[in-house]
Amino acid sequence: MKKTLIAAALLAGFAGTAQAQSVTLYGIVDMGFMNSKQDGQSATNGLESGIAGSSRFGLRGVEDLGNGLKANFQLESGFKADTGIQSASGQLFDRAAWVGVSGNFGEVRLGRQDSLGFNWFRGAINPFGNAYSQAQSKTIFNVNGIDDRLSNSAFYLSPKFSGFQVGAGYSFNANGSETTGNDADNAAYSLGLRYQNGPLLAVLTYEQKNAADLAPGAGVGGSDLKNIQLGATYDFGVAKLHAGYGRLQNSGYKSSAKKENSYLVGVTVPFGARSVFASYQRNDKANINAGRADSAINGYAIGYNYTLSKRTTIYALFNQYTDVIVRTDNKALGDKREIAIGLQHKF
Repeated sequence: MKKTLIAAALLAGFAGTAQAQSVTLYGIVDMGFMNSKQDGQSATNGLESGIAGSSRFGLRGVEDLGNGLKANFQLESGFKADTGIQSASGQLFDRAAWVGVSGNFGEVRLGRQDSLGFNWFRGAINPFGNAYSQAQSKTIFNVNGIDDRLSNSAFYLSPKFSGFQVGAGYSFNANGSETTGNDADNAAYSLGLRYQNGPLLAVLTYEQKNAADLAPGAGVGGSDLKNIQLGATYDFGVAKLHAGYGRLQNSGYKSSAKKENSYLVGVTVPFGARSVFASYQRNDKANINAGRADSAINGYAIGYNYTLSKRTTIYALFNQYTDVIVRTDNKALGDKREIAIGLQHKF
């Protein structure tokens, strides 16, 4: 009888906790076959993890504090499904590790989290988002630029007003902790404004990463990295159109060309459980060749998704980009072509 009462009391306690706090385990397991061919090299074939979306697992939780106030957290870790190793050595939660509060005022988050340029712009404006191998945004936008995720950061996200939302974040040091003698070295700012109403999404982001006082840092001779991005999508129902522009300054150039401009146009066409999406991207004067400004990186990509269920998708990908990689002889840039087919499951 006593054991039954104790068990009932424990269950009642757990039930009360479950009502006050909700914790969700989630993730993605993505595996595919990739055929890749670079100039001057033979083609490679193999299984790769995270082609259409990085394999990951995470925990997110919400606790109702009353009076419309909530406590929130997210912990997210990337891994390679083909080998089982962590995506980032030495970082258990490399993708997200933050805690915050939210209410009628908006939301405040503290910890490691996505920059607004990465999440609001590059993840939403490109039909391929921040995935699908070199079809992703970072092949063209923010090349050797500001970090996609900012450690040691505090962010504020406002409520939505008539479709508008603003965001602002500050990282005390995007890479670690502040170095003695370097005021605000590697500190970063992330600002964003977006408008989403019906079929229209429009996004403007600005980010800056300070160079260290006592070292050249990320920019030229100590210059700060600066990145502005502007883009929009419009969903006509039968097709969604995508367009974006970015301007990155001081990305480690040794020449006088300190600015690079990036462009994107794309389309997504859904039909039932299937969708076809494509993009063309171009970056003028990108810095990927040992600090020398290259004339341009440009290329196109075509993708296909077939949704088997709400959680499982089969995908296919073809892309071709020029001047993406430095050849092994380190004397010339080379083109790169990728063909992939894979399976993604979300839980």
